[in-house]
Amino acid sequence: MNFPLVHKAVACLPVVACLVGPAAAQAQETVFDGAWSVVMTCPAHNAADDDAKGYTHRFPAEIQNGRMRATHGKPGEPGWHYLHGKINLDGSAVLRLDGIVSNAKYAIHDAERGKEYTYRVKAQLQPNSGVGQRLTGRVCEFAFSR
Repeated sequence: MNFPLVHKAVACLPVVACLVGPAAAQAQETVFDGAWSVVMTCPAHNAADDDAKGYTHRFPAEIQNGRMRATHGKPGEPGWHYLHGKINLDGSAVLRLDGIVSNAKYAIHDAERGKEYTYRVKAQLQPNSGVGQRLTGRVCEFAFSR
């Protein structure tokens, strides 16, 4: 069949609306939306083959439409962390932290300055606070507050 161009465009509209609809529905404000503070504490990692020093970082976070974004330091520079991911309606989340090593003495296995890394953080938020734990590698605890 040879439909005029107008008919083809109209015939596609319901498909486009169906594809856009679910994405728009996910972008709704949640009880967790707003400004947050993150305290990330990684105690000394004393293992037979590793002696990484402990550290604590404090940095701001923002939750918008149920998605967290938290940044420590300047993107792309050593010492930078970017914690991000979806917060479920019950406050549970598995977030991702991307980072860049600043000082080998504080990194497991003496990872060199400038090395990129990533790991997951299991978190549970309440309306005004929350906790989280690094899932792999060294122990790191996260505290979230408004």
